[in-house]
Amino acid sequence: MGIGALAVNYYNNQNVHYGLSGTSERMETSFGDEISGMATSLSESSDKGKRIGITTVGDRGYIAMYADSSTEEDPVVKVGKYEVRINDVNPKNATSLEMFALLSYMDDKGLTDNHGMSSYSKMKAYSSQAEYNGFVSGLEDKNLVWSEKRDWISILNNAKETFLNIPETYRQALNIDKMVFSLLEKRVK
Repeated sequence: MGIGALAVNYYNNQNVHYGLSGTSERMETSFGDEISGMATSLSESSDKGKRIGITTVGDRGYIAMYADSSTEEDPVVKVGKYEVRINDVNPKNATSLEMFALLSYMDDKGLTDNHGMSSYSKMKAYSSQAEYNGFVSGLEDKNLVWSEKRDWISILNNAKETFLNIPETYRQALNIDKMVFSLLEKRVK
């Protein structure tokens, strides 16, 4: 049995423990990564899908691409060795890399008002203000990108409130508003 089959078997046996809040399941793989939630699972896809995004976490690069099983009705984005079911991602309760998959998909489909850098890169930049404000911590912690679920709408709104009060950053506040509206309008169930 290969390592990939072992990890899938591990997941199918439901060997999970509860996350920090006790509200979401987490799974530790034999690779040392930890994933959380219903939107993400181990991938069996090839690396031949259309590439739609790129990011880094620490010293590791990630490419978002459509998974072999992806359809228009049920889009699935492969990131590293995981697949993210886009229809199951809730921006009010998602990991950082689930948001990377979602925003890469939304950019590819023209669902965001994306000009210049990717929507995910913008989200990370805006979110750093909320971290500076003390509203959230550990956003860049490479050990939490698959496991720590966060309310990205609240994080972005916290940053927006700061930006609204500074004339030089007022435009960023409006950009955050557009991003939050896109996420709420298209994704939150």
